[in-house]
Amino acid sequence: MIKSQDILVLVKLISIEKQYMEFNNFNSNLELNFDDLSEIELDEIMELSAFYSSLSVRGLAESIVVSKSEVSECLKRLIKVGLLIVNSSFPLRRLNLEEMAWKVNRKALLELIIYSFQYFFHTEISSVDIGIPTVFNNNKLSEYLSYSSSLPYVWPTHSYRSISGLSVQPLHKSVPYASLDDNFLYEVFSLIDVFRIGSPRERKIAENLLREYLL
Repeated sequence: MIKSQDILVLVKLISIEKQYMEFNNFNSNLELNFDDLSEIELDEIMELSAFYSSLSVRGLAESIVVSKSEVSECLKRLIKVGLLIVNSSFPLRRLNLEEMAWKVNRKALLELIIYSFQYFFHTEISSVDIGIPTVFNNNKLSEYLSYSSSLPYVWPTHSYRSISGLSVQPLHKSVPYASLDDNFLYEVFSLIDVFRIGSPRERKIAENLLREYLL
C-alpha cells in the first residue's frame, strides 16, 4: 500500500528530473576562476552542486528529511506498483539515481492524487497555529481562488517562513522542511492539499494546475 512518504519521494524525484533537464548542458569539468564569477553564477554553481549531491539514496533522504532506510523502502514500493519505472534489465538491483536510468510515472501519480487523496489522505482545518502557508499560497492557484477566511492555511512548523494561520496537517511530517529549499516541491504539495480539504470546484481548478506541474 502506498504511504504518504512515497508521495514525498515521488515529487522530489520529479523535481530532480526537472533540474536534470536544466543542468544537462552544463559542463561540470569546465575550469572556472571563482574570483571572476558573479553572485548569480556562484549561486547557479551551488545549486548544481546541491543537485548532484541529491543523486544518491543518502542525498535524496537528506533533501526530504526522511531516513535513508525509509527512502529505500519507498523506492522498492514505488517500483513494485509501477509509479517509478527503472530502465534496466535488472530492475531489482540497487537503484543508482545518478545514472538517471529511471523515470516517474507522472500520469499515474496525477490520477492517484485526483481520484484518491480526498478519501485516503483527507484532513481537517484545525486551530490557529504558526506555520508555512499552504493551499492558496500556491502562485498559480492564488490567481483563481482566495481564502474564504481572514487567516491563511499553514503547515504547523517553525521556520523563517512561518506565519500565523489555520493549521492543516501536511501529507507527511517532513513536507514543510523539504519544501524550504525546493520551490517546485512546495508548489506541488500546496496544490495537493486542495484535494485533501477543498471543495469540488477548488479540486477541479487544482487538477488543471497540477497537470501543468506534473505532465
